[in-house]
Amino acid sequence: MNANPLSTKLTKLLSSSLDDPKLRTSLTALSEFYSANAVNARHNLRGDIERRSTNVNYEFLRELEKVNNQFLELEAEMNAMNSLCQEMQDRLNLANDKTVTLLEQTDALREQSNICQVRQTIMEAFLDHFMLSESEITILCSTAMDITPVFFDALEHLETIHADCNALLITEHQRAGLEIMDSMRTYRSISYDKLYRWMQSECRTMSRPDGMMEVREVTKKAIQALKQDDQYFKAILEELVHVRRNAILRAFIDALTRGGPGGTPRPIELHAHDPLRYIGDMLAWIHQTVASEREFLESLLNSERRHRDRGQAEIKLPKASPLRLVESDVPDTEIVNSLLDKNLEGISRPLSSRVEQVLVSQANAITAFKISNLIKFYSSTIERAIGSEASLSKTLQEISEASMQVFYEAIGKQSADLLRRPETPAADLGPTPAVKETVSQLKEIMKSFDTSYVQADEGNGDFAPILSAMIDPLFQTCEIGAVNQSAFNRAIFMMNCLHYVQTALVYPFTKNKVDGLEKQIQEYVDTVVDEQHILLLKQSGIAPLVNALETKDEKTPLSQVPGMDAASISAVLSRLDHFLGSVNLDLTAWLSKIVSSRLAKSVSTRNVKMFVDTYRRLCQAIEDPTNRYEFPATILTRTADEVEMLLVED
Repeated sequence: MNANPLSTKLTKLLSSSLDDPKLRTSLTALSEFYSANAVNARHNLRGDIERRSTNVNYEFLRELEKVNNQFLELEAEMNAMNSLCQEMQDRLNLANDKTVTLLEQTDALREQSNICQVRQTIMEAFLDHFMLSESEITILCSTAMDITPVFFDALEHLETIHADCNALLITEHQRAGLEIMDSMRTYRSISYDKLYRWMQSECRTMSRPDGMMEVREVTKKAIQALKQDDQYFKAILEELVHVRRNAILRAFIDALTRGGPGGTPRPIELHAHDPLRYIGDMLAWIHQTVASEREFLESLLNSERRHRDRGQAEIKLPKASPLRLVESDVPDTEIVNSLLDKNLEGISRPLSSRVEQVLVSQANAITAFKISNLIKFYSSTIERAIGSEASLSKTLQEISEASMQVFYEAIGKQSADLLRRPETPAADLGPTPAVKETVSQLKEIMKSFDTSYVQADEGNGDFAPILSAMIDPLFQTCEIGAVNQSAFNRAIFMMNCLHYVQTALVYPFTKNKVDGLEKQIQEYVDTVVDEQHILLLKQSGIAPLVNALETKDEKTPLSQVPGMDAASISAVLSRLDHFLGSVNLDLTAWLSKIVSSRLAKSVSTRNVKMFVDTYRRLCQAIEDPTNRYEFPATILTRTADEVEMLLVED
């Protein structure tokens, strides 16, 4: 069934939303058509809309026709401009054709001009590089011109030319290279001769003994320049060594005999009566001189100091003249070390002779050791600065060994005197005066060694011979002095002497000797314990019983051994309580002679343990059924544990 058209339109109209933007826009446009909602207007709505649309289209066509007319005018103008450009292009092509020849000629002339300019530049550069200027020739060759920094600039230029001529010899310009090299060789010879003579006079001004004069920059440059010529450099080093060696020797003699400027510091030989100070002052002066001379030489050679351990990485210097060290590849540090060796060589003899005079008159072992320690300290220090092969280092090593020989001779003489007149032990079996005096000397020597530089490097190995030289003859003397003593007293005496020496060895470098003495002490402790154990067995009365137990036949019962019957054993053991009550007093009397409480306690503890162990074995033998004792409990008045308790309590 078809719906009513009017109903359909109404339904569609009513279902339309008034919020639709298109609907609202349409209604707004229609509101401009009419001023009132009249019936006539509603009937003519479609016609009015179509009429308005037609008018708008006509208006658009009129405006578009204006735009089209303007484009046509623009096209006409563009065509006119194109015609003018074409005309101009034709004229330019005609002009270009006429000027081609001129442009080609211009380019050819420009290229020739560039070539000439390059050649001129090359020639000027060649002349600047391979030729000296007049002013440079005057500076290098004129004797009236002094050595100044500009001299070295000119000399550097000359050296560069001389070196670069080698490059010309391998090109087609060999003739030019040879001619230039000949002329530069002449200038070079004159320049180096002038520089060498100037440096000779400069070296003569370096005679100040302290070696700390300021080195001018021009002097440093002169030395570096002379290194380029081995002959001149060798000659100037000879001059320098001669001047500096004499200056240092003269300064050393002055320090010994005249003192410093104005008498301060005082002459070193004023303290010749004090051997330690006398030698120490000389070595201190030399050590300071080594440092200042090295600073001077390094400054002169412009050598960079390397902070390293010279004792481990020292350059081995040749024994020959330092003037061999002039090759271009030799490091400045090696040249410095060699020069330093030769410059200090002169003071070796006066130092050696004076130290030997002191050592000859030196009989005191302690002073001799302190001198040796002092020399060894400075020897190690200076050796790290100048090398072990230097003349001064060898001299210091020789006098160090000589001083140590004097020390050993003094110790040997003391030991020989002790062996000729050995001291017998006193009643208390304590250390003899000879032992105490030797230990007192040893303490002072160890203190000196501990505060020295040497022991940090050498340690046990270096001091061990000294300990042996002093202690071994001393103990030999003690053994000879105690030869008439009983084994018990001799052991206690030797134990006391060894302990007295051992307690003095408190330094790390004596550890090995302390361990060795401890082994000897324990051997004497064993002797004391064994002797005292035998005495305790006799005093307790059980010595015969123990002897029978240890000597009987294994197949024979202990009860059948003579003197080992139950009655005899009971009689012996009945006196055991009296012994146990008095044994502590006896132990105290015996052990009071042992100086060390530690050793006395050790001896006492071991004696008690040995006695208890022996008594325990006796008790176990009596209780053993194979020995056929009836009622062993009635025989044993005390058990082993009870005996041990009584002894420990006491």
